[in-house]
Formats: sequence, structure tokens, C-alpha cells
Amino acid sequence: MSAVPATQIPNLASQDTFVGGVPHEAFDALRAMPGLYWQPVERGTLSGGFWAVTRAKDIAAIESDPATFTSNHGPYFPLPGKNPENILWNDPPKHGELRRGVAKTFGPRVVANFDGWVRPIVTEALDAYIAKGGGDFVPEVAAMIPSRVMARVIGVPRNEELRVVKWTFDIFAAMQVPDGGKTFWTVNNPIRDYMWELRAAKLREPADDMATALAQAHERGELSEGEYRSFTSVLLLAGFETTHTVMAQAMRMIAEDEAIAQMANEAVAAGTTDALIDEFLRYITPAMNMVRVATRDLEFAGTKIREGDVMQLYFVSANRDSEIFEEPHRFNPARPKNNHMAFGGGCHACLGAPLAKLELRILFEEMHRRGIRVRPDGEPRRGRNTMINQLLSLPLAVA
Repeated sequence: MSAVPATQIPNLASQDTFVGGVPHEAFDALRAMPGLYWQPVERGTLSGGFWAVTRAKDIAAIESDPATFTSNHGPYFPLPGKNPENILWNDPPKHGELRRGVAKTFGPRVVANFDGWVRPIVTEALDAYIAKGGGDFVPEVAAMIPSRVMARVIGVPRNEELRVVKWTFDIFAAMQVPDGGKTFWTVNNPIRDYMWELRAAKLREPADDMATALAQAHERGELSEGEYRSFTSVLLLAGFETTHTVMAQAMRMIAEDEAIAQMANEAVAAGTTDALIDEFLRYITPAMNMVRVATRDLEFAGTKIREGDVMQLYFVSANRDSEIFEEPHRFNPARPKNNHMAFGGGCHACLGAPLAKLELRILFEEMHRRGIRVRPDGEPRRGRNTMINQLLSLPLAVA
């Protein structure tokens, strides 16, 4: 893979740049340039564009300094504006206060005990898919599994699970509508309202779930109504999007490349599924970028940054940084050290990473146990999205 000339860097703010796939050649060129690259944009920023931060060391430095690079303007581009009730819009100490309320639900030791109920969700979706001989893997497996898992983690009653699953699917579809987020919020608000209704039920009948923990935190005055509504809906969607994207993209790679399919089978057979998952996470990078905003004038990475400048952190580039990874464009589950940034970093590192890995591990294990082989049965369709490396459709046949 050869880097493109600096004069031919595509518009990183345009969905058209990503609709055909991640422009890795452009990111190779950007990492090799001195300083940071300025992407001019007509609207949607505080200063007419954003700085593309593409090197792993620079992203790590920004993520470790929330006082200088704030999240309080929102995590994505164009900047949605301030939303102090949302955990993604908060810096320490408020971010830590919100996070602590649910952190124990997603801890590795707690999540390890979820296998007993997550596995039946995975096998149900997988067996239905196999019985049909395949189909569109995205809605039938990749989206179904994490949406049901997150509904269960939150504490949605079983008889209302599919209702929440449908809302999750609707929001996923709304992300493709180029109307400045109007459709997104139209379909997101019913989830927020439902979660508020669920709060009352959890106070009457407490359970060992996230909705109960948050409802009790609200009752103690630790969360406002808006924070409760935002928290539950954000966690539902965040827990869905990362896992769903990796599942779909990993299955595309397995279906299209026999060598990768063989590596996956060998890894599961050898008990190194976790390393396989980490390599899929690195190679795919579901959340391609996040935004931070400079709180003061400074010089960073050889570039003069002004207060209010937008910093677009490209995790998808950092995960192909040759300073960190040997042969970064080669898929290699046997990497001895895989310090990828697929789950972000710093105080905003993904809370649900252990759960996402559990779902992926169970999927690969169950496919291996059944001896499933998949092959393309049509063209995959990517989302029009500069932030999420998503597939909208993945037609596969089961062999």
C-alpha cells in the first residue's frame, strides 16, 4: 500500500471519502507529514475546519489531557453543541462521577459471568441464520445480538426486548439520513422516554441491572432526569454500534478471504480467540474517530493550535501506525503486542469493551463448533458515515 501525495488528500469531512472504504493510503501520507493536517470545512466547527490527528502517540497525548483538549462540545463532527447531561460530552470530574455509577456492570470479572445468558442470544440468532442458508448478516445476526444483549444488561423486561431492538435498528437507519440529526432525534426520543418509564418500575422492583443502579442514583440525587435519560440511551446505542460493526466487518473479511477464515478457525481451535478479536478490532476500528476541542492556545505536534480549534482523533489511522505496529496493513492475529485504540483511550475509553469482546468470542466459538463457512452472496453496502466504519448490508450464504 503506497501513500497518496500530500496534494491529493481527500476531504476527510465528506461522507463520499469513506463510502468506498477507509482511505488508508491518505492516512499513511498524513502520518508521514510533519505537524498536523488542517481540513477546511465550510460550517460546523468553531474555527472553519479541524486538525486531523493521525499518529498514535499524538492521539494518546490528547486523550490523556482532557484539561487542554475537552469533550464538552460533543464527540463527533460537525460539532453538535454542548450537552452537559450526556456522559460523552463531559470531562473529569463530572465524567468520572457519571461513569462510576455503572462501571461495575461492565467490569471484566462481572462480564465473565454473562456467558450463561449471552450465549443463548448468540446461538438463537446464529441458528436461525443457518436454518435459512444465510441472508443479510447485518440485521439478522450482527445487529440482533448486541441490541438484545444491551437491552438485557440495562434491564429491559423480556417481553419488551424486541421493542427496544426495533428502536435500536431505527436509530441505526436514522444515522444515514443527511438532515443534521433531525431524524436521529425523532427516533431517539422514544427510547429516552421509555427508559424514564423503566426507572419507576425499577424503583418498585429493584433488580441486578443497570437501570436499577441508575434509578437509585437518580433517587439519591446523584443524577438529574436528563442525565438518566441520556445515560441509558447512550449506553444502549454505544454498546450496540461497536459490536455490531466489528461483527459485520469481521464476517465480511472471513467470507471474502479464505486465508483470514483459516486464521480465525485456527485461533479458536488453539484457544487464542481473544488475540483474534483484538486483531479484528485493530484492523477494522469500528469508531474511526472522535473529536476534542482545544481549551487554550498551545503548540502541539509541531503545530500552533488556537483555543477553540477542533482536533479530530483518527483511531482508524493510529491502528495502522507503523511506529506501533509491524506490517500494520497485514491482518495478523498472532501479533505479540496489540495495543490498539479501537476502544479509544484516556478517561473516555469504552466502558463496554469487555462485553463487546465476550459477544464476539461467543460468536466465533459457536461458528467454529458448528463448522460454519460463509461466502459472499451479493455486494456488501457501506454506510455513509465519516465516524463509524459500518456496513448496512452483508449478503452471505452459509456453506
